[in-house]
Amino acid sequence: MSMLPRTRPKRPWLPWARAGITVTVIGLAGWGLLELGTRYLGLQKLVIEQVNVSGCRGERQAEVQKLAEQLVLGKPLFWVDAEELRARIETKRWVRGLQIRKDPPDRLSLAIEERRPVLWLVRPNGVFLVSDDGVLLDRVNQANLNPIPVVVDPTSQTDLGLARLVSAARILREKQQGFYERITELRDSPKGPVAYIEGLLAPIYLSRKDVTKNVPNFQGLFVDRLSQRPDLTRLRYIDLRWDDEVAVGEPEDEPPPAKPRR
Repeated sequence: MSMLPRTRPKRPWLPWARAGITVTVIGLAGWGLLELGTRYLGLQKLVIEQVNVSGCRGERQAEVQKLAEQLVLGKPLFWVDAEELRARIETKRWVRGLQIRKDPPDRLSLAIEERRPVLWLVRPNGVFLVSDDGVLLDRVNQANLNPIPVVVDPTSQTDLGLARLVSAARILREKQQGFYERITELRDSPKGPVAYIEGLLAPIYLSRKDVTKNVPNFQGLFVDRLSQRPDLTRLRYIDLRWDDEVAVGEPEDEPPPAKPRR
């Protein structure tokens, strides 16, 4: 009588078990080699032992330094969760961007790009910095007390009005910095942005389409002629919206005194 062939039972888990054992053995071998190298050959473990923060100073730098060290110190340099660190830092309103660089053997470098304020915004609950991309930043204090244009007029603090003034201030700072640094106040009006500068009481009407229009002409005119006028404080306005022309609102003649009645 012939015997039935013997067959082994199928084990679908066996390939996965072999793969797991192989990976474990390779991992243990790598760990062992790394330990031998660091102990006897002086190799570095490539874990983060220092964090370098650049691009900001003072309290902001200390704030980022403390947060980064809490999240990454002692962790493997090339396997650290950089995206979690990025998300935590970029939630701060004053941070515009962040670059993370891994510098072997043990340093993580963070380059911060700060938002730059272009306006002071005066509200009943305080004075705030407004960045060049329209983000409301910190309150004004002794640490950030740099003179920049102020927005005081409540009618200029609508979303649209404030957006227009932020754009105007940013363009003036980039293209006409000397004029921007002289501005003490900015207002929004139906005619366009209105600037007030030190040494001149009259409003300066700027072009809404090109806020820098005629600004160089005005700078030269003010230095050469306007600043020398004895009636400077009585000028009614300066209008820079016209093509190649600075319009000056001359003082209104005072009416003659009324004749006494007989």
